[in-house]
Amino acid sequence: MSVLDHDTVLQAESNIRNALPSAEGSSRKVLRALLAFSIDRPRHTAESLAACIGLPLSSTYRYLNILKEAALIDEDGRGNFVLAPRVIGLAQAARAGTGLASIARPRLRSLSQQTGETVMLVRRSGDRAVCLERVEATSRFQMTFEVGMALPLHRGAAPKILLAQLPPAQIEATLDDVVARNPAFAPQRTALRDELTAIRRQGWAESYAEITPHVVSGAVGIVDDSGIVTAISFVAPVYRTPKVAQNRLMQHLQDAATDIARAFDEMAF
Repeated sequence: MSVLDHDTVLQAESNIRNALPSAEGSSRKVLRALLAFSIDRPRHTAESLAACIGLPLSSTYRYLNILKEAALIDEDGRGNFVLAPRVIGLAQAARAGTGLASIARPRLRSLSQQTGETVMLVRRSGDRAVCLERVEATSRFQMTFEVGMALPLHRGAAPKILLAQLPPAQIEATLDDVVARNPAFAPQRTALRDELTAIRRQGWAESYAEITPHVVSGAVGIVDDSGIVTAISFVAPVYRTPKVAQNRLMQHLQDAATDIARAFDEMAF
């Protein structure tokens, strides 16, 4: 499962570089191979991994060997590769050490109780958005974004607000990767670019059924001196969330994001 946040990725990259001192581009390709493992795809053959990350099979085998040497993946004896226990330990250590998550946790519980909806804390990890914390609504409904799950940055309110804050060149590189993996997305690229401009201007994002069917979502960035570092988001079924309710939920999110950012700043001193 791809539960790696930014701190975990840095640790993984250090392990990889120790296994093979190489150019920056090579280490990033190895990380792309590592991050291709997810809850939906916990196992890969060399062929499926090569197709997923868009690299030749010969290069994929080389990167798989690097990851095995770094004790980040294992082979199951049937030609499949899986994440090694060491990765799980790194992910748990990163999550435990994330001060922002520990500060946000009680505020998320309070927000969920106040609104009756599911709320989440989401952080960017490379070209993915990772759910760090989630507090369930009092009336549960099936949702696909679990704690530890990684999603692409171009779908969903929280991922899009994180994508919108990246430098323009990085946004374009991310969209290039999306189109390379899914050519059918190309006609939507201009509309998404316009949406990201609006998100940067207004400071919030929303989505409808982009990740989970029949679900509306809103997200607000938590801001420190370096900009948006993570996002707080609500998800709710469309049938009980008319526009006036969405606006009310968004205001609650903005208040919670301000409180969390203030508490995080105070902890730094």
